[in-house]
Amino acid sequence: MAAWTELNDRQMGTLAVVYGLDQEVEQWRREAAACGEYDSRPASEWRAIDFAHDPSDRRLFGVTEMQMRLAGEGWDNQGNGVTLAALADRGLITQGARPTTFGQMLTVSLTRSGRAAARAGLSLQPGAPRKAALARRAWEVLALLWSADQQGKHLEWGNSPTIDRVLIGKHVPPLAALVGEGYGYQITQRGRDFYREHHAAHTAAHPDVRAPHPDGVDAEPWPRRADEILAEHDRLRRALSEAWRAAHAAHQQAADEAAAGAPQIPEALPVSVAEQITARHALWRSTARQRADLAAAHAEDLHQRATWAARGYAAAALTVFNAAVVGADPLTGLQAPAGDDDGWDEPRLVPPAQTGIHAIDAGAAKLHAAAVGAPIKRRGPAPKRRRSRLSSARPALPDPGSHLIDLGRFLHQHTAGGALHRRLHPQG
Repeated sequence: MAAWTELNDRQMGTLAVVYGLDQEVEQWRREAAACGEYDSRPASEWRAIDFAHDPSDRRLFGVTEMQMRLAGEGWDNQGNGVTLAALADRGLITQGARPTTFGQMLTVSLTRSGRAAARAGLSLQPGAPRKAALARRAWEVLALLWSADQQGKHLEWGNSPTIDRVLIGKHVPPLAALVGEGYGYQITQRGRDFYREHHAAHTAAHPDVRAPHPDGVDAEPWPRRADEILAEHDRLRRALSEAWRAAHAAHQQAADEAAAGAPQIPEALPVSVAEQITARHALWRSTARQRADLAAAHAEDLHQRATWAARGYAAAALTVFNAAVVGADPLTGLQAPAGDDDGWDEPRLVPPAQTGIHAIDAGAAKLHAAAVGAPIKRRGPAPKRRRSRLSSARPALPDPGSHLIDLGRFLHQHTAGGALHRRLHPQG
């Protein structure tokens, strides 16, 4: 963690991309081995990640997966080499190269220290990983089988390697079975017993998997109503933002019409006809000014309403988030959106509680600081995304209260379905 926190924003983002690619390769090898396809290459080879071709003509050699992911984060530019050198100097990565037909492919590999630093900074699991009998995907599929069984149904899947190789092949008696003539799967009695006995351990190990409580909805430690109220706040602020955009566009269009110059009148026309054309144009401009003024007033009002709604969404998300951290009832103090209320109070944005999970705490603190107007000073250069030739010349307007929305979304995604509650209170 000390090594991670010493990095600046760009270095963190780059190390995160390398770590993600490293873990994907590791997962792919694990799945291939489960299918009987073994890769005998040493780790120094299969862990090497292609970074960039040298020479670096992208029109000729294209871009690597690493470059595309860096571009998505806004870090794909000429500073990449310096960033990778800094990570290598810290012992977090090693740099290498392999020959190609027209030059060489520059590669990077995580060191053990780099992998540990990235895991410490990016992990959403508090403390050491919790052990469970089933891996994430296998538990997710068993939960789907349980849910279908509760509805008197089965999974209408033609083929599932997870069920065939894990839930059936690795358990005696099996946790699942084929249905009828072999099209679809159903949970077995042993699977039902296993799900009930191991539900707590697996929801703790895989908190992001939606697995219904075996004793029904009433036994769920996280009330579904909390998610519904947050979704209502989000829908309200989205609707107000869309209404504001429509009013803003109407104002722009009407203002352009009001500023339009007089039409060209052919000299051959009689004076009376020319006067008719001039009168129509004057009336058209006059009504355009009226429409522009009306739309401007509506846009101003809607901008304020949308900002209030965004603040209400962020405040509600903070209420739910802080309740999840301490294991309290998230419905306490949580209110549904006010709707058509001109007397909205401005809710206070209390600081987010500390979860002890760095990846969540660091992001929450940064977004909360921006939302309250005291942004944390950036460490290193700001990300800059490459502009596509197909992108419009005029950048899209941000939604009213965009910093508030970012905070609300971040907290909402971590608490949805009780995921954060299960991470921090596995026995709750």
